Amino acid sequence: MMIFKSLSSKNYRFFFAGQAFSNLGNMMKQVAVGWLVYRITGSALLLGLVSFSREISAFLFSTVAGVLADRYNKHRLLMVCQSIIAVNAAVLASLTLADQINFELLLGLEILFGLVSGLEMPSRHAFVNDLVEDKNYLTNAIALNSSLFNTARILGPALAGVLIPLIGEGYCFLIYALASFSVVAFFSGIDYRPNPKKLPAKRFTKEFAEGAAYAISTRHIRFIILFVAGLTLVGVSYMVVLPVFAADVFDGGAVIFGYMTSAVGVGSLIGAVFVGTKKNALGLDKLILLGTLLFALGLAVFSFSTLLWVSLLALVTTGLGRVIVFTGSNTLLQTISPEEKRGRVLSFYIMLFMGSLSLGSFLIGWISDTIGAPLTVFCGSIGVLLLAGYYAKSLPLLRKRTYRAIKKSALLWERN
Repeated sequence: MMIFKSLSSKNYRFFFAGQAFSNLGNMMKQVAVGWLVYRITGSALLLGLVSFSREISAFLFSTVAGVLADRYNKHRLLMVCQSIIAVNAAVLASLTLADQINFELLLGLEILFGLVSGLEMPSRHAFVNDLVEDKNYLTNAIALNSSLFNTARILGPALAGVLIPLIGEGYCFLIYALASFSVVAFFSGIDYRPNPKKLPAKRFTKEFAEGAAYAISTRHIRFIILFVAGLTLVGVSYMVVLPVFAADVFDGGAVIFGYMTSAVGVGSLIGAVFVGTKKNALGLDKLILLGTLLFALGLAVFSFSTLLWVSLLALVTTGLGRVIVFTGSNTLLQTISPEEKRGRVLSFYIMLFMGSLSLGSFLIGWISDTIGAPLTVFCGSIGVLLLAGYYAKSLPLLRKRTYRAIKKSALLWERN
């Protein structure tokens, strides 16, 4: 099948298998953490604070990570980061099973997880480009990664929703710890040979400044990064208050919460498979606009709905829309960024994404405590719709610049 064509690379298969365990375990963990926090505190504000602290930590480290991804061996960086994540998960599981967990300890462990994730993400995203030998398969590989993540978004929350009432949050964390250690094992099987081309040695601060200057001065790259950051700030943080909808709007528990998160995953998987069928990056700019409109529609319907099946369909739509936006943006950035600056460009993309997500998570928790979660999510849908209008207005110029950069990248791949 076309969606699996990038798996012809042996190294990418090991990477894909490791990511499968990581994503599935992580989605179980995130549902369990969200439910545990709301069960302990009963506060949407503190629920938002945990997400804010985790994402702002990733934001702070992602700037450093971009330079490291361009300068050092990405494979080794990923191995170190995944090992720390596995140990962190094991500590969380142990404390929860021993009934020694509290809000402060949970917050500290999530901050540590965020710091390591911020260090790991730019290397992981840029690593895909190194593992796929045939660059014609790059769009497929990125979309396949997104499909994998969103399959886990379906299965992970569903499993967590079933397992939390049966075995508790602690054993969900233990499953995640075991999955994280398996990622290290899979990554150790990757036979990675870095590009032998040596770049002139520069000071860390100079490399960072060069990457920042390039991302800011290149108009089409700057536009994509800022657009995704804005969309994340006003829209994506709705995931933080899903436990509030499950408990307060539908009088449900962890099972309903799991259904909701899985519905987002269903839509996201459909979107990732759809984008993955594209042969190259041409046309992704128009798809991003379509995805933004779908995302706004889904948020608006979800904010008003009091019927579970309608809400689940709306969440499917939000997942579909947002994964088209994020997968399309990621693919465009990887395609149009020069190899020697790709890690830093992706780090700025991730940095602003994580910064917007952290601020949005805190704001949506705070505002939801004030005016209620439904009205807060509806306001977010209006913000996403306004961004769609701005994107549509800017699309002709964006298309002209990105197509020129795509053609230039294609010529470089042919020469190499």
